[in-house]
This record gives sequence, structure tokens and C-alpha cells, in this order.
Amino acid sequence: MYNPPPPSGSQGNNNYYRQPSSTPGVSNPNPQANQFLPPPPSNTQAPRPGFPPSAPPPSAPAGQYSMPPPPQQQQQAGQYGMPPPPSGSGIGTGVSLVKDQQISLSKEDPYLRKLTVGLGWDVNTTPSAPFDLDAVVFMLGANGMVRQPADFIFYNNKQSRDGSIFHHGDNLTGAGDGDDEVVSVNLQAVSPDVTRLVFAVTIHQPELRRQNFGMVPRAFIRIANQETTRNICRYDLTNEGGTNTAMIVGEVYRDPQNPQNWSFIAVGKSFPGGLQFLCQIFGVNAS
Repeated sequence: MYNPPPPSGSQGNNNYYRQPSSTPGVSNPNPQANQFLPPPPSNTQAPRPGFPPSAPPPSAPAGQYSMPPPPQQQQQAGQYGMPPPPSGSGIGTGVSLVKDQQISLSKEDPYLRKLTVGLGWDVNTTPSAPFDLDAVVFMLGANGMVRQPADFIFYNNKQSRDGSIFHHGDNLTGAGDGDDEVVSVNLQAVSPDVTRLVFAVTIHQPELRRQNFGMVPRAFIRIANQETTRNICRYDLTNEGGTNTAMIVGEVYRDPQNPQNWSFIAVGKSFPGGLQFLCQIFGVNAS
């Protein structure tokens, strides 16, 4: 089962993300399944997947929000078309979070309207198999699932239909300091029936390249006010991934008591199965 975060301000919940027992190999993953093997030849490549088909798969496990329905009026969509903010930009360091810790973004910054979400990582390099990590976003409704395939924001679908989210592109190498990939979010333009924005990082072609998050010793997510560039919070992950190939880093979600306010929870939960597994549990057909 996948449950939404508890109300902002509560203590950490280590069972926030739990692997569904009905998914083979998830509740009791084989510890040998993702062990590192020698890297494949450098000329072994496979095409990147395109945008998933329009028909979502059958219902997958999802959490429920016990909250009043959000306002029904549609916000006017925001527009993005600017280049990403400078790598590592932002004023101050913000609040340093630990796993499962939550923070009310609206209380920390009452005038907050637009977010810069920066994600970064360092990797253990292997000469013949360079890493390619991808940041993705799932826009979830109250049932814990995407409403439509277009609610899956990634390198081949960079902007949400309501214009509220813009992915600034795929960094194929992860080289350099600061943010490796950046996502812009206009909170005022997020559709009223979207309650959660899940930010995750996955490894591209993990089986082919014999790679996993145990080879990514440092990763982070930071949340900043895009208009003032002030950093609100940051979560640094330390050896959270093990032999897994997908990681939910954090989540921005509406306050159950006041849907106009937003909070953030540092999740830091990794899974086997890569991007396809995340798509399965959030209702995106990525086959």
C-alpha cells in the first residue's frame, strides 16, 4: 500500500512508502537480484522510451487522502519557457531535512507562488558505462494515481497540460556541482484535483549498464522560491538506494486542512524495477 504523508508537523513515519505485497519480488526482493556485475561493452545502447500510450493500466495500489475536496474552479495555467535557473542557484541554505521529515512550505514562505525544485547527484564512474539518471514527476489525484498519462512529467513530456510544471531537460552525464536537473512548479496553476507532486529519480537502462543506487553515494533535492531564489529546504540522501534502481526523493503535497497551502516531505525511499515500477504503482502505462 502507498499512503499519503501524515499531516504536516507530525513526526516521521517510516512506513510512509510501503511496497505492495501483491507485486512479485517487491515485498521480499531477492538480495542478489541487483548485484553489481562487470560493465557491458561501451557500444551497447538501447533506444530511450517515448511518451507512454494514452490508456492507463488497471488500478494499482494507492493511498487515500481523508480531506475535503479541493475547490472546483480551474486555475489559469502558468506558462514556462525560460532557461533553467543557474546550477546551484539560490539564496541561503534553507532548512536541512532528514528522512521522513516534513515542512510547511507555505508557513516558511507565506508569499510562495512558484517553486524551483533542484535535484543533484554524484556517481561512482565506470569507464565503459556512464551513468544517466533521470528526474521525473508524478502529478497525483486524491486516489494516489495520475489522472491521465500526461500527468507523468519526464524528459519526453516536459510540461504538464495545465502549464504548472516544466521539466528543464535531461542531463545525460550528471557532471558538475549543484543541480543536475531542475523542475519549475507554479503552485497557483496546479489543477485543483491534483493533491500530490511526487519527485523521483531513476537510472536509465540499469540492467544493461549493471548499475544501481548503491553506486550513487550522494544525492539531494532542494526547494526554492523561484521568484526570490531563496532556498526553503534541502534534503541530502546518504546511501539510501542499495541495489535498487528507482528512488522517490520527496513529495510536495497540499495541506489536507487548507488545499491552498503546500508542504514537503523528505521521502528517500528506493525500489527495484526502475522507472517501470514507479509508473505501475502510480497508474502510468509505460510498456
